[in-house]
Amino acid sequence: MALAVTLGMVFLWGLLAPRSQWTMLSSWRVADPLEFEPGSVAYGIRRLFFGLGLASMAAIAIGSGVDYVAHLPPPPTPHTSLEKMWGLPDPYLVDRVVSPLTSPPADMVDQPILDYQSWDADQTPSYLRTMTPFTRVATPVINGYIGHPPDRGLTGADTADLVVHVRGNVLCVPRAAVVTETANTVKVGIYYALPVPTDGSAIDSATTCARSQTATVSLLIPIGLQAPVGKRTVQSLDGTPLVAVRLVR
Repeated sequence: MALAVTLGMVFLWGLLAPRSQWTMLSSWRVADPLEFEPGSVAYGIRRLFFGLGLASMAAIAIGSGVDYVAHLPPPPTPHTSLEKMWGLPDPYLVDRVVSPLTSPPADMVDQPILDYQSWDADQTPSYLRTMTPFTRVATPVINGYIGHPPDRGLTGADTADLVVHVRGNVLCVPRAAVVTETANTVKVGIYYALPVPTDGSAIDSATTCARSQTATVSLLIPIGLQAPVGKRTVQSLDGTPLVAVRLVR
């Protein structure tokens, strides 16, 4: 880079002031500088030479700049509102109307709730209505799946008061929700298990759906309450406060 800058300055000097350049760099080599000074034609040739040199350097610089820009990594994809709220990977919506239980079910695995989002009555966030519903390609009909299908034209979120965000084992499905409400708190638990086999065979959800499994799927589960959350604190069943996710439009 330093050599290129120096060479460019020499070329520019020779283009704009060839006589000054000759006097400074070459006149000392002759006995009589006035007698041996180049004429106007020689200076013109020098200007042409230095002009071509500058043009060549400019072309190389432009070409290098274009090549550099062409090989820059693509800009990051703008974050969607869904990503800003729930992170990656994008969650799926459990498109079910969930009727919570009041006590933990047996033979199911409780899943940590990562965070939640609530809203006032009849103000269901519109993005929930356009989310991709959770499904299993291998078993599109999930026996024992949490809740029941919403009415025609509605989603599970339309009759809910909040959604909770969980990441459960891909082999398992949400089977039950537990909610206890007081005047000051709303406590929520989500329980996973394997789908109920159609042949009635025994299943081992405790082992398969264990929290230590690394292959998970991100889900938003809508839950209806006796009343909107309002100013109440939302907690896990053990009393740990859950993180509220702000709505990003």
